[in-house]
Amino acid sequence: MTEHPITLQELLDSREKRAQKQRMLLDQHDGVLVSVTLNIPGPVKDKPAYREALKVGMELLAEKISAEQILYREEKFLSTGAEGYLMITGMQPEEVKRVTVEIEDTTPLGRIFDMDVLSEKGSISRSNLGMPGRRCLLCGEAAKVCARSQSHPMELLLAEINRILSKFF
Repeated sequence: MTEHPITLQELLDSREKRAQKQRMLLDQHDGVLVSVTLNIPGPVKDKPAYREALKVGMELLAEKISAEQILYREEKFLSTGAEGYLMITGMQPEEVKRVTVEIEDTTPLGRIFDMDVLSEKGSISRSNLGMPGRRCLLCGEAAKVCARSQSHPMELLLAEINRILSKFF
């Protein structure tokens, strides 16, 4: 596999396709959807380690949910990044969000996962549950603030992500 830098338009198109896929899954199934992606800055979104990380994230999530509650599971590996979908029945969206936050906050690769929880009522955020937002990989401040203000050079963020991934792959 060659590392293929993507364009901004490709990234925007992939986000729109992901949103369409999410809507389709929510329309087709009665349940809660977890959409899993990776927090990878920069134009290269597809590497073998990123694919493996997504597989681990999906497996960690599936292990926390009983098999009979999983209605649908898919993993996609695209030049615009790895994507995973898990449709769950028999759990409230808030319960599912607590599971995803636990994975993001307590597992070694969790800092790289972005696990969005959606239902027919919309998405469930950490703040909906009174939980603090995610912390920056580098400085520990609010991740959204650092991302919005571009507080850290992309190279430093990628170096930290690669350091985390190198422990596993």
